[in-house]
Amino acid sequence: MKKMIVNILATTGISLLLLSVVALSFHASCIYLEAVFQAFGVNIITHFGIMCIKKIELRNIFTEMVLETAFIVCEILVFGRLFHWYTSLSFLLLVCMGVVIYIISLFLNLLQMKQEAKEINLLIRSRNKVQD
Repeated sequence: MKKMIVNILATTGISLLLLSVVALSFHASCIYLEAVFQAFGVNIITHFGIMCIKKIELRNIFTEMVLETAFIVCEILVFGRLFHWYTSLSFLLLVCMGVVIYIISLFLNLLQMKQEAKEINLLIRSRNKVQD
């Protein structure tokens, strides 16, 4: 659960940073405070949705990634309409932002798994040395 909370907060931070960069490119002067909470709520739902998709245990990783991306696009469609995001950003731009955030999250998860694998290998080596 701790890992999921950290991932949600990290994804929210990435979302807000990317939103800030997009806002600056459109010469916006501010981001409303409610956008922070909207991004946080959407990221919570995204992580729970992706967790449910991973529980299906699809055989093909590509199919799983397409399903997760489709979930994110549908989520942007629904919450974009609910939170009136389309008044300031286009649907295509929001989808691009969602995909970029998804790719960054995948990359960070890959780095985290690599670090965990190194730690596990070190523990196995130290245990093997103790047994010898």
